[in-house]
Amino acid sequence: MKQKDLVIIGAGGLGREVMWQLNEVNQTTNTYNILGFIDADPALKGKNVNGFPVIDNEQWLLDRKHDTCVIICVANPEIRKKIYQTLKINPLISFPNFFAKSVKYSEFVTFGQGCIFCLEDILTVNIKVGDFVILNSACTVGHDVEIDDYVTLYPGAIVSGNVRIGAGCEIGAGVKIIQGKSIGANTIIGAGAVVTRDIPPDCTAVGVPAKPL
Repeated sequence: MKQKDLVIIGAGGLGREVMWQLNEVNQTTNTYNILGFIDADPALKGKNVNGFPVIDNEQWLLDRKHDTCVIICVANPEIRKKIYQTLKINPLISFPNFFAKSVKYSEFVTFGQGCIFCLEDILTVNIKVGDFVILNSACTVGHDVEIDDYVTLYPGAIVSGNVRIGAGCEIGAGVKIIQGKSIGANTIIGAGAVVTRDIPPDCTAVGVPAKPL
């Protein structure tokens, strides 16, 4: 099988973590020809980051005339969405899902495109995941959960069953969401919070129990 060209957008912390995990997977599957990073910082162009070059900025992808897979490693949901909206005009760019080696999920999970699942993530059954969702390391998602587009879960977040997370949310490190709760779109749940009731859209909620500021 011919390898697919692939780049990671973002040479920051998340991008470097995903590159490490991707390279580990690729050594076994040999699926991708990993070209390197794309980053908007002109000071990084041409530099080597953890063994891979920083090629250029997004314009390089817009001008590209070959099929290319792209993983957008930007934690901020709004920026991630803007990058996709910019790049989707090039029909030769595709956005595969990435799963680290230790990710576990059942056959009863559906995924959109462009998602990232890092080390030790667990997704159980009857879960619906939208487009460009990121689960950082050691997140757990229970049964019958719906996660809308451009959601980011930071390390160690625990989502119990029958939870709904609206588009563009950021769920902080170590957050716990109890069963059956709903979080409105574009809301941030601060690190370590415990969500025991529904949280409205467009707010920041913190504490135990979590309350909108």
